[in-house]
Parts: sequence; structure tokens; C-alpha cells
Amino acid sequence: MKRIKFLILLLPLLSGCYNYRELNELGITTAVSIDYKDNNFYVIAEVINPIKQQDASSSNNSPFINYNSSSSSLQDAFRKVVLESPRQLYAAQLEIIVLSEEVVNNHLEEVLEYFARDPESRTEIKIIVAKTEDSTKAITLQTLLTSLSSSNIINSLDLQSKVLGMSYPVTLNELLNMYIDPYLEVVLPSMTLYGNYEIGDEKENITTSSPKAIVKIDGSTITKDNKILGYLDLEESKILNLINGKLKETIIKMNYYDGYIIFEPNRIKVSRELDIKNNIIKINISGYSKTKEIQSNINLKDPKEVEKLNKALNMELEKKITDTFNSIREKYGTDVFGFQELYYRTNYKYFKEICTNWYEDIYPKIKLEVKANVRLYEKGNTLGGLRYERKNK
Repeated sequence: MKRIKFLILLLPLLSGCYNYRELNELGITTAVSIDYKDNNFYVIAEVINPIKQQDASSSNNSPFINYNSSSSSLQDAFRKVVLESPRQLYAAQLEIIVLSEEVVNNHLEEVLEYFARDPESRTEIKIIVAKTEDSTKAITLQTLLTSLSSSNIINSLDLQSKVLGMSYPVTLNELLNMYIDPYLEVVLPSMTLYGNYEIGDEKENITTSSPKAIVKIDGSTITKDNKILGYLDLEESKILNLINGKLKETIIKMNYYDGYIIFEPNRIKVSRELDIKNNIIKINISGYSKTKEIQSNINLKDPKEVEKLNKALNMELEKKITDTFNSIREKYGTDVFGFQELYYRTNYKYFKEICTNWYEDIYPKIKLEVKANVRLYEKGNTLGGLRYERKNK
């Protein structure tokens, strides 16, 4: 009985939180930008203005505040923000990390170590590469359609991935896996800041229909041994994502007869099979496609014409995949397709015996066999095509 009374007396002492902090002591951080020069990390942190968003707008206050800091280590650089901020940075709401080329090339391990070890950081944080030095200032811009510059970047990144398929959003957890796995090369989305970031930091940037500074999502950043080799263009990025099974929806233009046709492939599924002894990778593409625009004299009321068009679409996809793979391999010499890991997972013992010199003996000799089976299912409102309807009225 005495033990029970003693435990009851202890209960109030066990109800607290060991790391409790008051909300008004925290600077809710939604984005950070990291650059490295002159032996120092230069960081920018986007912190939400604690004033209510409606009050901030009505009083012409910015909905966010940017803090700049620098030091020889990331830990020290972020801690030094308190020298000008009355609140300590709180990373539990961090949404995006912007990295300069210098950081990706020479200091990526330090960045990953810092954020992976921080218990407040989430593994769903998005990572993006700034293609120019000014682009690291992208999180300082005032933007028209979103109150936070971080939301503007993330929303654009996610939306283009869904409807265009150019750059696949990469999370901190996915980047960690690519960096740690010796059989994967790092692939990241990229962005560029256009205009004057100093003007973009001011309210005038959102008082006009044509902002003086904007951020644009660009193609995929490709690397080899964690060094940036270059950036893919729109079409190359789309095909890379298609091969890697990360394409959700996109637009494809195909020349046809006396014009061209625009397709919208969607619900794409990709399977990859390896004939390891013959060095052949079989890629099977399935899915559906809408016909979005017809600038050619064809009659889609004719089932035979539709079947012929469908076959041409699949042949076009097969050619694009093969040509893009060969082009990227020849130009950059890096395996951003994850084929080395495919070999490793398919036959571990064979891989260890035969594939010791991947980039010299195996990768240059890989052959692709692509089979596309994408079905047309929607033709739009004008069934025959305007050019055909006009000529055959």
C-alpha cells in the first residue's frame, strides 16, 4: 500500500516534457539556403513573421523574415542567427533546402550530416540546386501567389512534376539514400532566379503584374561521384524520369504526316528487367494517353487511323527513350538511371565478380530494349481534327 501511495505522489513529476520550449521563443523556419565560399558556410533562413498573416498583409509587413549568417561550420552558422534574431531557429516546419553548386560538389556530406542528425528536421524536406550564385537568394523574394517564397518554390516544383514531369522532387531521405548507396548517382532538381534579387526582396515585387525577380524550375541536375556534370533540358529530364519510373504525367509532341500531334501520357507504369549475361536491360512502358492537340490532316473517327496513330505514339516513345539514354551516356558518362544498382540487386555474386569496373567495362556496353504499350483513350471534343473536318466538309 505504501508503494502505491509513493507512486501516486510521483505521477505529477512524470507528466512534463524534458525538452519543452515556449512557442514565442522559437523562429519557425520554412526554408534555408546554403552556400560556401572563402572557407565559410553562408546561410539564409526564412522565418515566418509571428504577426498574423492577415495583419502582416494589411500593415504592409512581410509575412516572413530572412536572417543571414556565416561561419566555418553549419552548426555555428545557424546558431549565430540569434545574434540578430530574438528567436532561435526551429526546423520542425522546414520545407525546402536550397544548395549552391559549390555545396553539392564539395560540402554535401556536411549538409547531410547536419540535417540527418538534427532531431527536429523532417526527412520529407525537399532539396533543390541553385544553378547560379544569385539563385541561392531565391528564398528572399516577395511572391505574388503565395505569402512565403518557400511555398512558391515548393508549389512550382510539385506542380511541374505532376503535369510536366521535368524535375522529380527529391526529399532529404531520398538524397541520403542516393549519397550513401555506392551504386547510385545523385540526381536533384534545379532552379534559377531571373531578375534582380535585391528588388525582388522588396514589396514592389508584388505590386506589379510582372515581378522584377522570379524563380523558375529547371531541368535535373546530374552528377558523377557527387560532382555536378551538368543540367538536363526539359525533354531529357522527362525521359530520365520516365526511365526511372518517376513520371506521373507529361506532354509529348510528335511529328505526324503534314503537321504534328500533342499527347498527354498519364498513369504511366514502368518495369525494368535485366538480362545480366548479355548486358541487356528491358524497359516496359504501359499506361494511357489523351490526344490534346491535332495539327495534322487525320481522321480520328476512323478506328484504323486511331490504331495507326497509337502505334506511332508507342514507336515515338521507344525511340525517345533509347536516343535520350544513349545521348546522356555519351555526353556525361554517368549512370543516373540506377542501372548499376539493378545489376547489383539482380545477381549480387555475378556483379561482384564481373562488374568491378562499372564505368569502363559494363555501362558503355549496355543495350536497351524498350517496349511501349500506351493506349489512346480520349480524343477531345473535335473527333476528326479541325484540319480534316475543314477539308472534308
